[in-house]
Amino acid sequence: MAKSFPPHGKYKIYLDGRLLVSEVVGPWNIEFIRDWSTAAIPLCEELKDQAPWVAVAMISGSMLATPEAMDALRKVIKNSVQHYGCIAHVLVARPNVAGRGIVEWAFQKTYDGLSQSAFFDDYESAKAWSLTLLARHSKTN
Repeated sequence: MAKSFPPHGKYKIYLDGRLLVSEVVGPWNIEFIRDWSTAAIPLCEELKDQAPWVAVAMISGSMLATPEAMDALRKVIKNSVQHYGCIAHVLVARPNVAGRGIVEWAFQKTYDGLSQSAFFDDYESAKAWSLTLLARHSKTN
């Protein structure tokens, strides 16, 4: 049996219209992903009725995560798209967030083939991109 570790990382989750916003302080591990994703389910259920919607993660501290955490994150992303109506995942991290230049490719790989994704330095830009995407999506459906 695999040894379980305490969650590493902190989060705060809230809604900003049709955006599910997660403020995340890293680094994090798989136990953190499990706690965070479980805490997000009630908000995902609420957004499901308003679909489509966009998930925005604002990362501070560090972007570093264990490989197991990244695998678990991919499953969470897939679930948000397939079962809850999420159409995009957006990351926000200032250039000085630890590990940003090293792991940006890992995040792109995590989202690849599952949903649209984007990366921004600030929340205002991420929100503007997300709202434009939601407006376009609403017009085509």
